[in-house]
Amino acid sequence: MFDFFKTSLRNKLLFIFISIGFLPFLTLLIYTLFLSESKMVNRTIVEQLDRTNVVIKLIDNHLDGLNKEVKFLSSLDLMDDLLAEDIDKRISRLLTQKADDLNLDISFMAVTLDSTIVASSNKDNLLKNCNLNKFNLKDHGTYIMDNNLYIYSQITASFDKTKQLGFLVLRYNLNNLDSYLTHTDTIHSFIINPKNSYIIGENVPLSIDFNYSRNSLIDDNHVAVYKKLSPILDGFHIVYVVDKDVAFEFLYDFISFLLYMSLVVFMLIIYISIKQSKEIVKPIEELTATTDYITQTHNYSTQLEISSQDEIATLTHSFNDMLKTTSSALEKLEKENRLRLRRFTQLINVFNTIIQTKNENECIDISMQEIKKLTHNNKLYFKKEQDIAPDKESTNIYVTDFENNNKIYFGSIELDIDKFEDKNEKDFYNSITSMITLQLDRIRLIERTAGASKAKSAFISNMSHELRTPLNAIIGFAQYMIEYEELNEEQKDIVENIESSAQYLLSMINEILDIAKIEAGKMEANIESVNILDILQSSYNMLLPLAKDKNIKFDFIFDDFNNRTYQTDPKMFKQIIINLISNAIKFTQKGNILLELYSSNEHVYVKVKDSGIGISKDDLSHLFNDFTQVENLMQKSHKGTGLGLSLSRKMARILGGDIILESKGVGHGTTSIFSLHNQ
Repeated sequence: MFDFFKTSLRNKLLFIFISIGFLPFLTLLIYTLFLSESKMVNRTIVEQLDRTNVVIKLIDNHLDGLNKEVKFLSSLDLMDDLLAEDIDKRISRLLTQKADDLNLDISFMAVTLDSTIVASSNKDNLLKNCNLNKFNLKDHGTYIMDNNLYIYSQITASFDKTKQLGFLVLRYNLNNLDSYLTHTDTIHSFIINPKNSYIIGENVPLSIDFNYSRNSLIDDNHVAVYKKLSPILDGFHIVYVVDKDVAFEFLYDFISFLLYMSLVVFMLIIYISIKQSKEIVKPIEELTATTDYITQTHNYSTQLEISSQDEIATLTHSFNDMLKTTSSALEKLEKENRLRLRRFTQLINVFNTIIQTKNENECIDISMQEIKKLTHNNKLYFKKEQDIAPDKESTNIYVTDFENNNKIYFGSIELDIDKFEDKNEKDFYNSITSMITLQLDRIRLIERTAGASKAKSAFISNMSHELRTPLNAIIGFAQYMIEYEELNEEQKDIVENIESSAQYLLSMINEILDIAKIEAGKMEANIESVNILDILQSSYNMLLPLAKDKNIKFDFIFDDFNNRTYQTDPKMFKQIIINLISNAIKFTQKGNILLELYSSNEHVYVKVKDSGIGISKDDLSHLFNDFTQVENLMQKSHKGTGLGLSLSRKMARILGGDIILESKGVGHGTTSIFSLHNQ
């Protein structure tokens, strides 16, 4: 009898529970569980189907809203910009703003009839190709490709609805639908396409036959319901999965009630268990204490003493075996980590060496030397030709063809290895190949950029010689005819128009050349000590007659300026001032212009304030772009290149300063502020 208890803890527990009558109570619980299971499962299925229907309706409303949004945007008059040869950025700004407002992983694209993306909320898509064949020549529609839903609508001209301009396409990442799913510890939901196993949300591995007529599934651990989504998401199903513990919560509550009602039974069990507690708990406490010691000291060589023959002894023996296995595994893992760290450091050193190469041949030669040194394999070699079926393992190098925007074969590294021993070895060589590919692409891109820079310099040189020389001759002949030839009024007007047009073209060419020099880094400031007040006074005196001719009051104040001597380039400084004043006079029909010079502890400021036509807030940020002008009534009578402000700001930044524009809107004048750091 005593040996029976001594050799098995399980026998002790069985004797205690069976002797008290726990077996009949357990029978009652099992009976209650199976009696109520079917009802609880059905209730859970109904609740989850209701939840699924609500989510499907929300998703349908969401996608329908996006569909309407695409149709609305495609119908805007703004889309007529697709007819322009040089499309501005208005459509891209509208699409970007709309994408930001929706705050989703989406991308709007305006596609012309030749399949070119000319405007997009994502600038990386610009000028890429979009296959229009997928639209099936419909006015609007949807299709799914990879993990994206595409919603498109045809764009027609606002003045002629029969004239097709292209399509407005919304690329919608299906992972956005994850926000409509439920993710809790007990309820899981996801959207799945059984055809390609694409899943949105948290996947729960279940064997569901979506072709089966039923819409629910019950296994050992879960209760699942599923329904097909709307035609827009053709082939997709939404699945809700509930842990059975949740589904049977009511049943378990009832079982708990039975337990409370059986308090007398449990008290008797507790009474008997207390008598056995010391013998049962003592070895467990020893095991717990040892576990705490190992956790604190990380000494996995510790072993427990076995002093009994029951299940605790078996557990202790298994625990000791686990400690031995853990200790061995940790040592092996530490050794592997040191090896991988050393290999990672070697890869970094190889990359640092490769990145210093200047041309493709040097890159390949240095790379092969480093790989041989790293792998201690001198049989490695680089091969330019591409084998259809190589005898041994090799790793191919593909570089970027920047002209066609694709990858082309460059060569391969023959490894003299019959077969990779494991995946890590293959990944190692692929990592080195990626390093070489990046450097080769970098070298090719630098060479391509250098070629483009030379072509640009040649163009600037040719334009300087081929255009300015004949324009100067035209201006000279026109001035000669005005001065010395006897011309009637009509002839004189024609010659004066010739001279003014030539002067305008020459001014544009000079400004373009100046901007090109700045962008090429060839325009440098010749810093010298100058009197800023004298420069502004000279500029004021030069342009005052132009203001008087238009009956404009032109004032110059400098009461708050003390530091007259300043280190700057006087030519650039004066050109900036003249540009700002000239713009103020040009776009002011009547009123006044104020030129103000003042300073603070850190900056010197030149302010030109006019009461002219003003600038809208939308146009303020665009006026510093090259060839940009604001369309207005006075613009028709004062033509310009659209380069003055852009050139002035570039010069200001060369001098270490900046220019900003301020205006309260059209008709409220404009203020230009040129600032430099005080010296």
